[in-house]
Amino acid sequence: MYIIPGYTKYSEESSSIYVVSKLLQNKVALTDPAIQDEFRTIVSNGGCQELSTPLTRFLHEQELLVSEVEADCALSKVKELLGNSLMLTIMPTEGCNFACPYCYETHSSANMSREILTQIHTYIANQAPHCRFISLSWFGGEPTLCKETILETSALVQSLQHRYGFDYKGQMTTNGYLLDLDSFLEYFRAGIIDYQVTLDGWDHDKMRPHISGSGTLQTILKNLIALVDLPKSEYKFHVIIRRNVLNGDNDFSWYDYMHKLFGADDRFSISVCPVCDWGGDSVKSLNIASKSEKEILATAHESYLDKIGMRRERAGTTPFSNICASSCSHGFVFRADGKIEKCTIVLDHPKNLVGRVDPQAGVILDEDANRSWTSSELKPKCYTCPDVLSCLNICCRKTVLVDGRPDSVCLCATSTESQQI
Repeated sequence: MYIIPGYTKYSEESSSIYVVSKLLQNKVALTDPAIQDEFRTIVSNGGCQELSTPLTRFLHEQELLVSEVEADCALSKVKELLGNSLMLTIMPTEGCNFACPYCYETHSSANMSREILTQIHTYIANQAPHCRFISLSWFGGEPTLCKETILETSALVQSLQHRYGFDYKGQMTTNGYLLDLDSFLEYFRAGIIDYQVTLDGWDHDKMRPHISGSGTLQTILKNLIALVDLPKSEYKFHVIIRRNVLNGDNDFSWYDYMHKLFGADDRFSISVCPVCDWGGDSVKSLNIASKSEKEILATAHESYLDKIGMRRERAGTTPFSNICASSCSHGFVFRADGKIEKCTIVLDHPKNLVGRVDPQAGVILDEDANRSWTSSELKPKCYTCPDVLSCLNICCRKTVLVDGRPDSVCLCATSTESQQI
């Protein structure tokens, strides 16, 4: 059986059918009506049994029509690329200057010791010669409380990049309170270009107060507004403004305000996230939407953003875009106390722990525990799924290992029914 793999896209425009491989970046145009009818038949039949016509042989030569074995081989090579990527989330401190009621972290005040940081630097330096891509994601606690650690580590990676030529990307999840313009410019020069900052609407000061009890919204807004004045040609960065919403929150005027401040700058976008019970005690008192209510809630907010023309974050369609760093063989969370985990959502869960950083012995990994996060077989429907390159059926192993989802179920919710001519 020969199939049209999920990474082959097709569309009908101006009396032609265009067939494109997102994997190989090749494109063909089918203009003859009889050929077009044959192609539609192949699509409706889910492929063909043999390469018996000029069209099927041509599509096979272009790798737009393949056997399942050929698709598996191609996707295995794609998956191998993840093995050449080092994707680290570093928590230099688990302390925080905010007291958010929905936060699931315990916020120990301890910062990462010099001995642990040195061993992490050694690990990065040893891995760098074998990498095509290195990502450093700064997380906490509040990472900006440890600016010097961030700048020192980023400088190391930049020097290694100059030596070995890998691609490098720096990211940061921050509350934005200490992200003043001077600090942002230091981080930008250090290669940190992607940020997530949470602004929780008109109730922000209630939902995200400073540990002193004072409000934080105006300080964060001042910091972000200062970034708008940076020339786009010179300062290419991306700030996701996250909004955590509770059940019953239907006041969309906040988005009008965001559009007024950031709507003209394509470096800013909005992400709507219904509040979940991520752990802890204080979240229990909040009005959290049920699973079905969350879908309705998110859709309502996102529809309003679309209505006013405010950019919002959408599910990725590019290769690897929906694959979490925890699914990568060299994707780790280095915590301030030296624990090595996989996922930032389930910190301290027994199945999340895959190693430790020993101050003398260095990085020590439990390879079996790590492998449980990275091994997932493609399901039969994965080969024709339009999101196969962005998912590879390893998009979120937490749902299997921690949440108990059957491993037999495909992790991607998208079906091939969404791909129509």
